[in-house]
Amino acid sequence: MAFEYTAIAETPGLGDNTVKMAYDLAFNRVLDEQPAFRQFVSKRPERPSMPGSSVRLPLYDNLSDATVSAAKTPLDELLDVDSTKLPETLYVDLAYEERGFSVTTTKKLRNMSFADVEMEKAYQVGRHAYRTMDSLVVDAAVTGTQKKYAASRTAEGNIVAGDEAAAADFRRAKTLLRTNAAQAWYGDFHAAYAHPHIIHDLREETGAGGWRVPNEYGMSQDRIWAGEIGEFEGFRFIENALARRTATGSSSALVYRTFVVGREAIAEGMLVEPQTVVSPQTDRLRRFMSLGWYSCGGWALYRNLALVQVLSSSSLYAEASPSTDV
Repeated sequence: MAFEYTAIAETPGLGDNTVKMAYDLAFNRVLDEQPAFRQFVSKRPERPSMPGSSVRLPLYDNLSDATVSAAKTPLDELLDVDSTKLPETLYVDLAYEERGFSVTTTKKLRNMSFADVEMEKAYQVGRHAYRTMDSLVVDAAVTGTQKKYAASRTAEGNIVAGDEAAAADFRRAKTLLRTNAAQAWYGDFHAAYAHPHIIHDLREETGAGGWRVPNEYGMSQDRIWAGEIGEFEGFRFIENALARRTATGSSSALVYRTFVVGREAIAEGMLVEPQTVVSPQTDRLRRFMSLGWYSCGGWALYRNLALVQVLSSSSLYAEASPSTDV
């Protein structure tokens, strides 16, 4: 009779049947970037006249340059000045809309799962809520009409894969914001919400006028070693992999949107802030447990002059990104 081992390596057999792969009893989640764009919402309804499905926000214009020119003429001692009416009030309408999401687990799953499914359910619902809210804010920002295109392009559909963002694009955007008297977020710095691929291209740009030369030969070499772009061209850059990119360029090239913003660019109205909702167990045997989130509110472009989109491609357009580009 041949010599045989009773071992794990022998299949099928006693060892194979009794020694199985062990599982860690805790979930280790995929690393995820936190959204950031909602922090740049500063305009909200203050005193709505009544409850309603929407709210109309007044936007006051300034007196015209013509009235300033007229006031430069010295007064006549014996004549009164003509009275000028205040400028027409502009309006921005903001709609309130209900939104929500839910997941349901069964009692059998809760009883038999080796890990804490309920804890994971709570995490996933919360993550889904803040990702959704931030994407809706960006939806409002995309409606802005002030745009600067990389490589001197004139339209989003003309952008090709090699049209990378450069310092000059942001200089032009900063000049436009200053010309529009858009109030800054950080002292004299406006905010720039950018994808890491855009930050890479700016840090890699060579030649005079770019980010790299003054940091290599100036007093801020530490920013090179830290890989941080920091404050540049009048912007404080917020780097986030969830910044929007879409296949809307020439031949479906990826187009990256960098939003440079001043105060009151976006208006937000929230009747109900996003909140967790635990649904009652209404089935006859109380086996189904649902957890979700609910909110009622909305966003709209408020001060168009305070927001500029810088549209470009990137040298890293083929690199993987955790962004869902929604």
